[in-house]
Amino acid sequence: MLLVPVSYLTMAEDLEQEEPSPCLYKSQESTMLDKTYDYLNSTLCEPALWFDDFFVDDRVTQDSRAGTMVRWYNDFKQTEGKGFKYETRLSARVNIPKATKRLKLVFESDADDKVADLFPNSSEDTKNTLGLRYDWFVKERSSLNFKVSLHPGIEARYRYTYPFSEHTFGRITQKIYQKESDTGSKTDLDLDHKLSDTFLLRWTNFAKVETSFDGAELGSGLTLYQFISDTQALSYEASVQGKTKPYHYLSNQRLAVRYRQSIFRKWFFYEITPAVDWPKDEEIERHDEVSITLRLEVLFNNI
Repeated sequence: MLLVPVSYLTMAEDLEQEEPSPCLYKSQESTMLDKTYDYLNSTLCEPALWFDDFFVDDRVTQDSRAGTMVRWYNDFKQTEGKGFKYETRLSARVNIPKATKRLKLVFESDADDKVADLFPNSSEDTKNTLGLRYDWFVKERSSLNFKVSLHPGIEARYRYTYPFSEHTFGRITQKIYQKESDTGSKTDLDLDHKLSDTFLLRWTNFAKVETSFDGAELGSGLTLYQFISDTQALSYEASVQGKTKPYHYLSNQRLAVRYRQSIFRKWFFYEITPAVDWPKDEEIERHDEVSITLRLEVLFNNI
């Protein structure tokens, strides 16, 4: 599937130019997956899909794209009191030649990258592994897929999207998985509200239980997305996460601002993220961690 930009609209009255809409893409193909993408883009979540595409939020785009995705990013992080840290990661999603488009070869972690960025101290497994994913069905509001990976592990994921109004919609995602000897369940709940053509507010929540730890892990976060241009955007992030065992406590609180821009080529991005975290565990008292991260990213969608 190839996506092409849609031209900006202009106002006829007073010869003034209308502010460009962040939803800049329209599918050329007419498959069910492409129609689903266009439906979400035009009916439910303008400008949510633009921000999800630009900031690479797989929670939405993996259901509405049948093509290939390759992502390679490098993080250079400086944390006060801890020094410098470098991390590189490669993830990919590829249609298998001569096979149904429902079946994909994936090289990815069990964690959604955007959720991991918002809740960096969660217990999500961020190590990538090779696997196969089968999209059982993808409808306008719901989807179901299964993934088998070389952990070894197996995962079933169901997602449902509901439009509360023209500018507000919710999305619930339920995962059930078996990973080596651990069985777990994770529920994600997102609520998006379009404030204007340039601002989108997202409330993200999760609850996770797993046999590898007692109790439950919970998190809640707010993200305000700001559209600047078709190559620039900002996100303002605030989140808290906690655990219920061995006692109820907040394991981390976080404030961050993320600036993202594509430069040189449409597939090359950089991000600058200053952040303040207040982590705590069972034995260490809460303290503040000030950091700044530079991310360089190569991203190919639907090659």
